[in-house]
Amino acid sequence: MKNWVFTALVILFVAGNFAAAKTEVSKPLIPQKQAVIDVAFCLDTTGSMANLLEGAKAKIWSIVNTVATAKPKPVLRIAFVGYRDLQDAYVTRVFDFTQDLETMYTHLRDYKADGGGDTPEHVNQALYEAVQKLSWSRNPGALKILYLVGDAPPHMDYQDGYDYRKVSQRAAAAGIIINTIQCGSIPGTQQVWQEIAQMAEGKYAAIEQSGGVAYINSPYDTELARLSGELNKTYVAYGRAGSANLVVQREHDAVSTERPASAAERAETKAGSLYKNESWDLVDAVREDEKKLDKLSAAEMPPEIRNMPRDQQKLYLEKKQQERTALQQKIQGVAKKRQAYVDAQKKKTGVRTDAFDSQVLSTLKEQGKDKGITFE
Repeated sequence: MKNWVFTALVILFVAGNFAAAKTEVSKPLIPQKQAVIDVAFCLDTTGSMANLLEGAKAKIWSIVNTVATAKPKPVLRIAFVGYRDLQDAYVTRVFDFTQDLETMYTHLRDYKADGGGDTPEHVNQALYEAVQKLSWSRNPGALKILYLVGDAPPHMDYQDGYDYRKVSQRAAAAGIIINTIQCGSIPGTQQVWQEIAQMAEGKYAAIEQSGGVAYINSPYDTELARLSGELNKTYVAYGRAGSANLVVQREHDAVSTERPASAAERAETKAGSLYKNESWDLVDAVREDEKKLDKLSAAEMPPEIRNMPRDQQKLYLEKKQQERTALQQKIQGVAKKRQAYVDAQKKKTGVRTDAFDSQVLSTLKEQGKDKGITFE
């Protein structure tokens, strides 16, 4: 009996150690967690939406800056679907997801408010293409949000197979949240917008026709715009499209200065972790891939360093990186002072919750919680 008990204990001990060892060996490596965030805007671009579109162009940098505060560290991709109707210049104009913020802004600027003049609009096709044609992340932990923004209901008399109800169901099944933002008060819009949001697990909001965006200028805006211009001098364009992209960067700065607050928010974006241009800037490219210089042909090399020995090229790029880092830190410091000023002004005048940017930011923060994403 004693021998049997002893043997059983030995077997249990060995089995336990084997199981523990097996568990230890098979334990998967946990990669660094990131917050994957896909944000798409499905925008009515008919004439009546002119003020809303201008507000979106001005406030996109503020939205990006909020996403940049996400914890865990975020990966942000933005897409656009502009829509009108059959008789207009286009029914839909689709720009797929990109992490390149300058490309994103180029796409957004391409939208002009025109056409329309009647209702309804082809919301059904636009919503279908936003859900089915955009390259939404397949990461099960991704936060995937689509904002439907418009002022008119969908055509339900077209026999083309597009139906917002079917698309909303598909979105929900794919984990895509649809938030609807109604501009103005055209009859028939509210019911449909509410139904779409309910079916796709999103939120419905009604804002004024203009979008209700508020612009708060500060004493720090001019300095931030100046530092943003200095930051551009640290970029070293390479490749066939490098110089053209450098021009675009400066053009976008100039456009933003039409509204001092927007220029300040863009400067903050350029000093943040989401702003990367490795496809055309050699400083960013070498930081991402230390062997990048060895992979470039002579024709792709920036003219200012083309004839330098390799060690001097590296030193030149390192100096540009140091200058950039110093400028980014200055921008971040000034941006904090600006934000304190803006927050104080908001306390005096009140914060508008019925504005386009307020609705986007509030839903991002609320819906991010379900994915374990928090924003400052």
